Amino acid sequence: MREWGKQNGICPYFTARHLINRADIIIYSYHYLLDPKIAELVSRELTPKSCVVFDEAHNIDNVCIESMSVTLVNF
Repeated sequence: MREWGKQNGICPYFTARHLINRADIIIYSYHYLLDPKIAELVSRELTPKSCVVFDEAHNIDNVCIESMSVTLVNF
């Protein structure tokens, strides 16, 4: 995609993001699905039929806990 993007003057990253809803299988970092800030930008296009494979998910439990945690600061 990078070479195709260079030849056509199109950003391969945004092309991939645009085409994500047409993919049958998506392999990417679990942060793209579990982190609410990133998921809102990248993963909202996923369809219910999408199959997501998490690569390098050995820390996924910590990421889930952290994404659902809130830190309160006393001023």
